Parts: sequence; structure tokens; C-alpha cells
Amino acid sequence: MRTESGLRNPRRAPLGGVPFLGALAAPSAALLLAGCAAADWSKEPLPVSVSAANYSQVSGEELYAKVNARPSTEPSVPQNPVPTHPIFYAFVPGAIYPSNVPFETVQKELATALAHRGYFNVVYQIKAGLKPDRVDYLLRLHFGERPWKTPTVRTDAVTWGDSGLTSTWGGANQGSNSVHWIGPLANWDPREGMSPAEAGNIAEYYGRVNGWGSDMSVRNRTVEDASHSDFALIMVEAFRIEDVARMKDRAPCVWATFVAVKLHQGQDFGTVLRTMAEKATPYFGNTTNGLQVYEVPPGKVIMGEPVEVAAPQKQP
Repeated sequence: MRTESGLRNPRRAPLGGVPFLGALAAPSAALLLAGCAAADWSKEPLPVSVSAANYSQVSGEELYAKVNARPSTEPSVPQNPVPTHPIFYAFVPGAIYPSNVPFETVQKELATALAHRGYFNVVYQIKAGLKPDRVDYLLRLHFGERPWKTPTVRTDAVTWGDSGLTSTWGGANQGSNSVHWIGPLANWDPREGMSPAEAGNIAEYYGRVNGWGSDMSVRNRTVEDASHSDFALIMVEAFRIEDVARMKDRAPCVWATFVAVKLHQGQDFGTVLRTMAEKATPYFGNTTNGLQVYEVPPGKVIMGEPVEVAAPQKQP
């Protein structure tokens, strides 16, 4: 369960990042007028963001510009062709954060979504009495609840050996460590954000350096912009199994999709999982132009069971 950690200005751009989104960062005006009364978030639209990159199609400056473009509250849904050949995959665990949902349940929900894009889980195929003659992809799955700030996919070189939500370059995947936030070794991932206390320390440091240390408005704005919040996160990263077998840790990620929900009081990973999987469906294997943010009305998500194809087929 989550407790509300305070309201933030949704329109201010984070330090060195993209403008974040009102739908993800603050409640409605009506709820603001309700004062200190606890909001029933189950009756409010659920803001779900999706960020995706196909690294085999887009890279470099173009990829960075697309991923970090202004968020859209009127999502552009890719027009995907109807799959003509099945792609068989197996899930492998990535970074697993605390949640109230086991790995097996997350796999099941995502298997349903992926099947609509022509990706079929070999485990469900075998359980259905079918015998796929190959495995095409390994899908690395990160999920759970954790503090985060800007839920976009990575724009650096993601590889099989680089297995975190953030890059392992220079220790940036080792969690918060203020010694790396300033100076020549600065390498923290701004998508991850900081705790308010950590952000305050950085603000005070820059205040002393730049001479505005006594200006509390600047300090507060800096803390507000850099601070993270509690999120439910799912990241799926796709690797060709032949690349992993041949290149080991250097195998490149083909595509990644990052879906997230900012958690409020009374919400947890289990209550938003199915909605997250459903909204991620059209973006698997695609590249988004900025965060795509949906406001899902309560009770509007319907999902089925994982599906199987009729028989194993040869790879095209």
C-alpha cells in the first residue's frame, strides 16, 4: 500500500530532462479542494505511461530526441500489421523489486499482451501440448514497486550484460550515491530521481557554488524537480537468443518497452498490473515519440488468458 507523499507542480521540467506530466504527478483540482481528506483513487482515472524503443531501427541522437520528446496525453497508437508468423520467446528475470505479485503472475499477464503482437511464450505452448521447434527471443523482465521519476526507456547501448533499469557505466546502476552526483565522476541517471533529502543536499551545494544559497524558492524548486515518487514499473527488454549465444554479455537489446503508474494511497502493483499490460500491448517492438500517457477510466480494462498457436511453425 502507498501513502501520499505530497503534491508537486506537474508542469515544471526536471533538471536536464523532459517536462513531466500533470496526470502522473498531481491529483485533480477537485481533489486538491478536498483538503486533507484521503482520496479514493480506485474511483479516479488511472494514468498509465508507456515509453518504447526499437534499438534495431532507431539509435543515437534520433533515438534520444524521440524518447525524450514532450509527453503526449493523446497517445499515438502504432498501427501494427497483423502477425503472419509466430515469434517464440522465454521470459528471464531482470531487476525484481518488492510487490504483492509473484513473477509467474506478471509473466501470465504479459503473455496475453505479447500474444496480440505475435509473440508466444514457449512455456504456455508446451503446457498446451504444443512443441515449438525453436526459441527466437529472450525477454528480460523488470518489475515491481520502487522510487522513480521519469519512466522512459534507456537511450544508451543496452546489452545482455547490462541488466539494470539504469546503465552500469561508472557505477550508475548501484543506486543512490551522492558522491557520484557532482564533480567529474557525476553519472547518476536523472530518470531515477532522488529522495527529497538527497535532492535538498544537491540544491544546497549548488546554492553555495552559484551564490543563491539563501533563496529558498530556488532550493525548493530544485528539490521538487529532482525528487522521485513511488511507481509501479514494468520493463520488457527483447534479445535475440542467437545473439546471446554468440555474443554473450555484448548481445544488444533489440527493443524495450517501459510501462509505469505513479502509485497513490491505496494502490499497489497488483491493482494496476493488468491495466499496465493492456496499455503496453501496441508498443512492443516500436519506438514512441515521448511518453504516451493514458487516463484509463476505472474498471475499463478486460484481459483474457494467455493464448497458444495451433502448431509449431518454421521461422520465416
